[in-house]
Amino acid sequence: MPLKPTIFKFISYKFEPGNKRVFFNYKQEFEGGESIVYTETLLLPKAPDIIGIPDGLLDKILQGVHLVLGISYYKLYCASIVRHDYALTKKEADFWSKVYKKGLGEFFYRNNLDPKISPKFSFDKSARAESFSLERNNKILVAVSGGKDSIVAAELLKEAASRPKGYPPAASQGGIDITAVFTETQRASDVVNKVTDILGVKSLKFRRILDSKILEKHRFSGHVPASAIFAFLGILYAVLYKYSYCAMANEYSSNFGNVKYRGEIINHQWSKSAEFENMFSDYVYNFITPDVKYFSLLRPFYEIRIAQLFLEYKKHFLYFSSCNKNFTVEETKKENKLWCGECPKCVFAFTLLSAFLSKKELLNVFKKNLYQDKNLLPLFKDILGLGKMKPFDCVGTFEESKTAFSLGAKKFKSELIARQLLPQVKVKKDLIKEVFSAKPAPNIPSQFKFSGMKSVLILGYGREGEVSKKYIEKNFPKFKIGIADQKFGKDYLKKQHNFDILIKTPLIPKEKIVIPYTTATNIFFSRIKGSGIKTIGVTGSKGKSTTASLIYAMLKEAGKKAVLAGNIGTPMLGFLLKPVSKDLIFVLEISSYQLDDIEFSPDVAVVTNLFPEHMDYHSGAKNYYKAKRNVIKFQNKNNVFVYNPKNKKLCQWAKETKAKAIPYIYIAENFLNGANISLIGRHNRENILAAATVAKEFGISDKAIKSAIEKFEPLPHRLEFVGEFNGIQFYDDAISTTPESTIAAIEALKNVDTIFLGGEDRGYDFSRLEKAIKKHKIRNAALFPESGRRIKVKGLKALKTRSMKEAVEFAYKNTGKGKICLLSSASPSYSLWKSFEKKGEQFARFVKALK
Repeated sequence: MPLKPTIFKFISYKFEPGNKRVFFNYKQEFEGGESIVYTETLLLPKAPDIIGIPDGLLDKILQGVHLVLGISYYKLYCASIVRHDYALTKKEADFWSKVYKKGLGEFFYRNNLDPKISPKFSFDKSARAESFSLERNNKILVAVSGGKDSIVAAELLKEAASRPKGYPPAASQGGIDITAVFTETQRASDVVNKVTDILGVKSLKFRRILDSKILEKHRFSGHVPASAIFAFLGILYAVLYKYSYCAMANEYSSNFGNVKYRGEIINHQWSKSAEFENMFSDYVYNFITPDVKYFSLLRPFYEIRIAQLFLEYKKHFLYFSSCNKNFTVEETKKENKLWCGECPKCVFAFTLLSAFLSKKELLNVFKKNLYQDKNLLPLFKDILGLGKMKPFDCVGTFEESKTAFSLGAKKFKSELIARQLLPQVKVKKDLIKEVFSAKPAPNIPSQFKFSGMKSVLILGYGREGEVSKKYIEKNFPKFKIGIADQKFGKDYLKKQHNFDILIKTPLIPKEKIVIPYTTATNIFFSRIKGSGIKTIGVTGSKGKSTTASLIYAMLKEAGKKAVLAGNIGTPMLGFLLKPVSKDLIFVLEISSYQLDDIEFSPDVAVVTNLFPEHMDYHSGAKNYYKAKRNVIKFQNKNNVFVYNPKNKKLCQWAKETKAKAIPYIYIAENFLNGANISLIGRHNRENILAAATVAKEFGISDKAIKSAIEKFEPLPHRLEFVGEFNGIQFYDDAISTTPESTIAAIEALKNVDTIFLGGEDRGYDFSRLEKAIKKHKIRNAALFPESGRRIKVKGLKALKTRSMKEAVEFAYKNTGKGKICLLSSASPSYSLWKSFEKKGEQFARFVKALK
């Protein structure tokens, strides 16, 4: 009578870096019988340099590797209980429970087991999430397995490493550093060795030595989620040998399952799917390190699109193989044969490549005409969706198989398979377009998003769009380029479907994008990060333009090489159209629109203040603050966060950030007293403090800071003095489009008698503004639609108008001598004006006409 399994234990692991190996130990216990102990050994290609790796990081990774390798031993008996000694959080425990359940889905199906028996991992209620910071670089590990997909991924990364030309590439010395990585199981792979040689890149080869007892007869046998194992091993390798990227070649096709079983979708390729990739990436970010990125370069593409890309690398045709018989654990009789010609992967690969290769080229690869073999008819039916189910193997969808077969089998019309199945395969144009189109894959880092693409749409064609087009023309001259903008027609968003990828302008919400996309901001940072060039990013609900300009002025006063770019008017990507000096400092004003989908944070992040703004775009304050917080989300211990200590939310961010958090320093207060400073108002004093704090971080002297402050002229439309007419002073503060910023303007001037308010209605609460108007005894108001109608103060003389001219005449007639008329509308301008700049210019024009 077979022994009853009781508990499966994750016993221990032992890392011996000097001996280039790691041991992982497990125990299977039985009721009334001896336990079985398993030991798996991982052999490293060279002794790693672990100096500088944060304490606790390697243990955290090795715990994950221990747990994931254990799946190969757990499934031999499927004990009802698993035990480990790790202090997992609930989120980590849920992750592991799901990996075991979904990763063993095919195993449960084949062994007729209920997936509910899948183990539930325990967690420690007192455990807290912790991840570790690392130095980032542009070194990338790419997994190479010998198949066409991994070859395409590696070749595309090689192309990314050599493009774009000129300085700075993704890294200042030599660009992206690529290394092919492969984990052999038991024995070496001649296929992988040959492919790696042809690739011409460095390589790291590891070896798993499974416990020999795994080959004995057990209660169960079957499929394990190999890609999940390789994912954890990849992160281990990246940290040990100091790589910041771990690239796989998993494709869009792997997202689709094989069969539904007991309420669960069973997917042979689940650990290659986007679901697993997203889960795993989140796990790495939160519990291991945010500074190693795991992603699948080919995620946007069906297998058929990858096969089409493979045509460009014909040097690999006679040496690659996807046939699993080349990678079996058991020793098999050596045959000089890359393709068995009998398995689902051989049939699928043959079908795909038949769509693109000539008959002679195809047979030269496979050494056999699979369309002639009648024994393969059932397999072809399964591949094409004409059989019982999609085979349990790494094969693509029925749709792409049918498309490839319909295109390729026409060359083999006289062959048995083609004669029998072609009449049953009907492929419409929409289906062909679908399987050749690119799909969204947000996990791919920005510097690699163009890999494998052939066409790009510039979505939004203002100043930034024009620069983006020039960038693509310079760096991707073979790309088909399209332009879409609202000014060219209301259906401009529909043009997306005709392109592989798009570059989105910040003002278009990401929710409207249906194809892969990136932004000019992300492209810029992807090029700059790792180059040694410093970036200072300034954001905030108000004051970001003035603060950024002050920082720039201080840097220039100290003789530093600096440029001012971003939301302030000069597209940052434009600076990468020509060589850039390594000692340059970029001072960037960054809006919430740009931060909403940013994938990087600046080296120095500055947040001036926070209050609700752009609610229509962000669908509420929560999303707005979340977007703003991205300015520090990707920072590490080597970065700096400068913040306003008077803001509670920013103080909380300061506690949570991995960067060095610095509240405004008050050295600048010494410069403000008695100095000839043109900036007025408490909020501008805070802007000066923010800029001075950043300047001190760059070693700028007090003398240079003071000189820059005194020379600084206010920016247009920011409490800008327009002129004095008949004793009335007119100020243009058109930039103030929220109640909070208008209150700051009123408090700065203190002598306002007439105010211009209103504009696009975004549901702002005007109650505090109404109190400020009453407190400062403002007597008159010109109220513009739409929001002007909601602003009500008892005793206020109000003019409701759509005309700036009429409003200025009203102010001239009603404002007392020695008093101020202020344009500070507390609402966005778009109800009547294209921008706040246009509104301010119109105000100034009519004021000056009073002469």
